[in-house]
Amino acid sequence: MIFAVALHFIYRFEPFKSLQLFRKFYGLSLTSFKELLKIGVPIGFSIFFETAVFSAVTLLMSRFDTVTIAAHQAAINFASTLYMIPLSICMSLTILVGFESGSGRLKDARQYSIMGIGSAAALSLLTALVLLFAGNHVAGLYSDESEVISLIQHFLIYAIFFQISDAIATPTQGVLRGYKDVNPAFIICFIAYWVIGLPTGYLLATYTDMGAYGYWIGLIAGLAIGAILLLGRLVKVQRNFSARTIEQING
Repeated sequence: MIFAVALHFIYRFEPFKSLQLFRKFYGLSLTSFKELLKIGVPIGFSIFFETAVFSAVTLLMSRFDTVTIAAHQAAINFASTLYMIPLSICMSLTILVGFESGSGRLKDARQYSIMGIGSAAALSLLTALVLLFAGNHVAGLYSDESEVISLIQHFLIYAIFFQISDAIATPTQGVLRGYKDVNPAFIICFIAYWVIGLPTGYLLATYTDMGAYGYWIGLIAGLAIGAILLLGRLVKVQRNFSARTIEQING
């Protein structure tokens, strides 16, 4: 149904209608196909590493009691809903930064980067206030048992910290994709989530008295380190693009 609706819009509505996208079909270009894979596959693995780590934590949480598992899943569910905000900004930034950098307007691309990441961070602070002051109402959406509600509220406090990191890391990835710089982000995601975040969570949950909270601290650590490394990579990429442009002008 989604595919059918998309086709309908492409055929009937502007600005797609005037492009006549399916007026002519072309043969398979291996060069273009290779270029798509070089960009698409690392992006796919980056998304996989980030989403799969939450699934892995949920599986590892199975050794705890039913109340803990239920509260964890409820808190993760609501945090995932809030994640849609930085994710949508991430997608927008990929398009905008890609368009501006491809047109040689590096200043505009940089401005979109700052605006996008700044907006996502500001909105994350707003949602943090919701989790902080309305956590009881949020928990009440998932259960009517006081024990579960109380535990959900505790998990939501931890969610504040990793959703702030997400609000920085996710749009930054979108900007890097706009610059077609995808391989370093893929490596950073793997290291931050699977080499640092998940093992840290497992060690804290297994060998300390933190219990289930240990996994959440591990997620926070992984996401925070990922956000810092991605921001560092973005600064380097933008400097390289600027230096390359100056060389082309002087040359």
